[in-house]
Amino acid sequence: MTGIGLPLVAVPAIATFTSVEEAVVLMIIPTLGSNLWLVAAHRRFAGLVRAHLPFLIAGFLGGIFGTFALAAIDDRWLKLALAAWLAMYLLQFAFGNFLQSVFQAKGTAAAAVGFTGGAIQGATGVSAHIVAPYFHGRNLAAEAYAFLVACAFLTFSAAQLMTATGTQLFSPERLILGTVALVPALLFTRVGIRFAGSISQEAFQKLLIALFVLMEIKLLADVF
Repeated sequence: MTGIGLPLVAVPAIATFTSVEEAVVLMIIPTLGSNLWLVAAHRRFAGLVRAHLPFLIAGFLGGIFGTFALAAIDDRWLKLALAAWLAMYLLQFAFGNFLQSVFQAKGTAAAAVGFTGGAIQGATGVSAHIVAPYFHGRNLAAEAYAFLVACAFLTFSAAQLMTATGTQLFSPERLILGTVALVPALLFTRVGIRFAGSISQEAFQKLLIALFVLMEIKLLADVF
């Protein structure tokens, strides 16, 4: 429904059989395709994009940087940074909005968050831990939230695709496998779009918080 789940599940799963680099590169095309579909399906919310241009533009630049750094950064440090970010969001959600300036950032602050998200997407293939809380902090309706999250993932993965192609990270075999993986990704995206309107706002918010808690547990387990 929001595009969050695909990289979260697929990248770690693929990485258990091959390298992190291979897993990240293989998921670029499925992530790009599925989020392009989500953006098109929810395009009536396109007016929301203008307010988040600093986040998205900086995220594109971050995606380029992260893809270049893909083979150079230790996964543990990246996961620790993600865990710290997500823990801050869960704490402020539970005890009051004391970090509003971060999770409802605008302008330069939003650009800094966007660059971080894009860089982590480029380096690890997964930026949901940054993107999902950032937009969740704006108390959006489910479909508007899905549109903005998909815009972010689409922007980051476009930067990945451009950089991976230019740096020859895409071998012919990786290109074929990534294209094949696009088919099930689009099928699951279709199912999510179909059921997007059937969940209440309250249930949607609770579902996201539960997902964030599971993300945090998985990150900490991977680090320690």
